[in-house]
Amino acid sequence: MDMKQTIRFNTCNILVIFFAGILFFTMAPIAFCAGQPFPSTIIQLPENEPVILVEKKSQTLFVYGGKTNALFVLFQAPCSTGEAYGDKLKAGDKRTPEGIYFLKNEYEDKYLSPIYGKKAFPTDYPNFLDKRAGKSGSAIWIHGTNKPLKPRDSNGCIALENSDILKLSGYVSLDKTPVIIVQEIKRVESPARIKQAQDIGRILTQWTAATENGSHHDYVSFYSPEDLPDIHWWDQWLSIRKQANKPVPHLRVKMDTTGIYYHNRVFVVVFDYFLTHKNNTLWIGEKKLFLENQNDQYKIIGEMFQTVSKKFESAKTPLIAAARTLIRLRGKKEPMAEAHVFPLETSR
Repeated sequence: MDMKQTIRFNTCNILVIFFAGILFFTMAPIAFCAGQPFPSTIIQLPENEPVILVEKKSQTLFVYGGKTNALFVLFQAPCSTGEAYGDKLKAGDKRTPEGIYFLKNEYEDKYLSPIYGKKAFPTDYPNFLDKRAGKSGSAIWIHGTNKPLKPRDSNGCIALENSDILKLSGYVSLDKTPVIIVQEIKRVESPARIKQAQDIGRILTQWTAATENGSHHDYVSFYSPEDLPDIHWWDQWLSIRKQANKPVPHLRVKMDTTGIYYHNRVFVVVFDYFLTHKNNTLWIGEKKLFLENQNDQYKIIGEMFQTVSKKFESAKTPLIAAARTLIRLRGKKEPMAEAHVFPLETSR
């Protein structure tokens, strides 16, 4: 082999390695390890539960996934948000809202106008916090498009190339996968994020303990004085607790798959909500709490069920209905739903 052939051979090898490296790093997830700053909106991400993060400034949609003290960019794609700058305030302002949302439905192209492309996911805008702030409007979707994608070219929705909306659908669980929309992604150092998660985790543990064995005053102490909950069900709950816990306490409230997200001074906590009695358990639904840090104390400013088990959809108070099912109690007025009792290992 002469010198020219050797040079040509080496050059080809270098090019192959170079482009293979580009392909590898393009396809491989980008990792944020324990010591690195995380996006400030993601405080705690359950394992194997992705979150969608949309940055309006860069017109980019990211999908993050996580394990213990690590976060990965699983997917990213260019997107197009509302043509008007700023947070959405009212119908017709052509702005994309900023906040923490969830996807409520999934539509295939055969049910859509061509402008929505191959697939579309409606969000829950306006959510609890939007309505609280007096915002209006509706029909904010993540969808594909039948035209070339341009930055800031929608009426408020988040548009993706058709190939990208199809890829995104593989990461979506309806009513489960958060969609966080921000103007610009800010980052927070790990110690601060970990402390926030730990502090909120302690509050949640104390809140469930108050539900299990606390008084009315213990329970409402976790809520903001301006946002006290309707607890018309508390006397019924006390009666059920008393009967279920003889001779020793057996009735327990459990949380699992807890995600904690942050936007605009409010923490959104989403978790699977269970009730257990002895060796049996019932999945009540997925519950969502809104917390604010008020005078260095986390207080609940709102709560709702994100989803409710079909067994308890007709119940006015799913917790009461689940308790009666679980321990074979029957109330006089509380709507009752038929349900099966599962072994403790069964999650739903």
